[in-house]
Amino acid sequence: MRRGSIAGAALAAAALALGLYLAERPWRTFVPASSPHAAAAPNPPPPLPEAFPPDPPDAQPTQPERTPEPGEISVLSLLNEMSRLDHLARLPAAKFVGKQQSSTDRRAHTPNHQESWFANDDFVTNALPNLVRVDDFPGGGKRYVLLDAEGPGAVVRIWTATPAGTLRIFIDDAPLPALEADMGKLLAGQVRPFVVPLGQITANGHSLYFPFPYRKRCLVTLDSIVSIDPFSGRPVDKVYYQMGTRRYPASEAPKVRPYAPAELDRARPTITRVAAELRGGAPDRPAPGRTTVAIPQTSVAADHAATITIPAPKGGGKISVLRLSTTERDPARLRSTLLSISFDDQQTVRAPLVDFFGTGPGWNPYASLPMTVTTDGHLLCRFPMPFRKRAVVTISRTHGAAGSVDISGGVTVDPQPFGRDTLLFHARWRPPETLRTRPFQDWHIATLTGRGHLVGTVLDVDNPPGAAWWGEGDEKIYVDGETFPGIFGTGTEDYFGYAWSSTELFAHPYHAQTRATGPGFSGQFSMNRFHVLDPIPFERSLRFDMEAWHWTDTSMTLDATLYWYARPGGTDDFPPGPT
Repeated sequence: MRRGSIAGAALAAAALALGLYLAERPWRTFVPASSPHAAAAPNPPPPLPEAFPPDPPDAQPTQPERTPEPGEISVLSLLNEMSRLDHLARLPAAKFVGKQQSSTDRRAHTPNHQESWFANDDFVTNALPNLVRVDDFPGGGKRYVLLDAEGPGAVVRIWTATPAGTLRIFIDDAPLPALEADMGKLLAGQVRPFVVPLGQITANGHSLYFPFPYRKRCLVTLDSIVSIDPFSGRPVDKVYYQMGTRRYPASEAPKVRPYAPAELDRARPTITRVAAELRGGAPDRPAPGRTTVAIPQTSVAADHAATITIPAPKGGGKISVLRLSTTERDPARLRSTLLSISFDDQQTVRAPLVDFFGTGPGWNPYASLPMTVTTDGHLLCRFPMPFRKRAVVTISRTHGAAGSVDISGGVTVDPQPFGRDTLLFHARWRPPETLRTRPFQDWHIATLTGRGHLVGTVLDVDNPPGAAWWGEGDEKIYVDGETFPGIFGTGTEDYFGYAWSSTELFAHPYHAQTRATGPGFSGQFSMNRFHVLDPIPFERSLRFDMEAWHWTDTSMTLDATLYWYARPGGTDDFPPGPT
């Protein structure tokens, strides 16, 4: 996101602190207060007291939930994917393509033209209509069209840094909107039933995760682009936005139940449950035959790894929870401690210990739906990890690493048939790479091959002392050989769910900023995003690049972790990494 005189304005702003209480059991997340400015202060103050906001009055369902019909694509069926993760471990019953419409600078056409490819006016104004189109009405007035998508499909994510006007969603060419609400209130979780954390503000980013299915067409509009500049407090004609969608093949149209007030009423008890589970953690429902394999307390050294082999239950199984514990806090020792996992003799997981759990470098407590890092030494992963025959979990230290690290934990295993639609879990880390920021460049994170879907990203940044903002870069995701990215973002922090270069720490079920050491924009940053309702499927390949776009000519250091699922045999181009 372009910010004009962002450095001077932001450096004068104060950082807001976010206290995180993290439990080993089902997690909860804070609803952080939003800073009115781009926070860029010295190191954050101590955490706030360990307390939670009260649940809203509709925190528990008061009516029985409806059951979706087999194969239906509806508000009800898609809601059931929001607070549980099992759907990620298999191919979807109805294929879809993940897309994003955004206010990306429309001058970007080809990487062969350096200046336009990194154009950075990623916002809508009346002079720069970086959106679908602007409709002029005969009697005066404008309608700003953010999305005009052919069906069948579903809107699954809306993000903005600049809430403005009234947002309207028109479904299947209906003359009246199926949803009409103040954009700021809707994306702040203040319009029922789209309550926190379905809609929530995180470090100045306004997000709504909710399914809006359509059979033929979906039109999303604003009646105004007047927003409030967070630095001056003055109204400006400027809107940044991203809108994530699923696009289904035409053959799925008969199965779609389009979004409508009646569909909302049908799903209301499920909405209430899902919002409560995202706030407080879905209850654990052990499957018959569940076992827990202990990882005994051990000291892992360069010449002494800890390895646990887990035979599959008859027909197949899955790791439902991976839990590790350590008293180690030294960032260098943690990063030189590696976690690797093989499923059916294919190694699909290899990353430094804490990086695997969504943050780094060092120990940065936070909670999300798939991952938790607690203040008292526990690391939890809830991504389901299926396997047919065996899983092998290994914790080791890199060659030549001094000293040892104490480790213990457990692996929860449930029976689950391993079928033709079952996917293996992958997580790989790209080691730190120092890049010059001029000329601009696309930093290649990875190319994944096979058939599956991307489900998460972690990015770590080390910015030099006194340097300006480092995060103007857009994500560029190419699926199945696309020559132009089907997902093209508006700024690094926008992809991770926040805005305006904020240094505020926060945790949401699907995204978090877990580290921002300062002062200002210098120091270490760590952030993550998990694609739960909005996984990005690929039939053959997925390429993920991130623009290294910095306000000044300097160097910065980046590393990243990706999470994805793929059919057995899927590969990637991550470097081998430390051994």
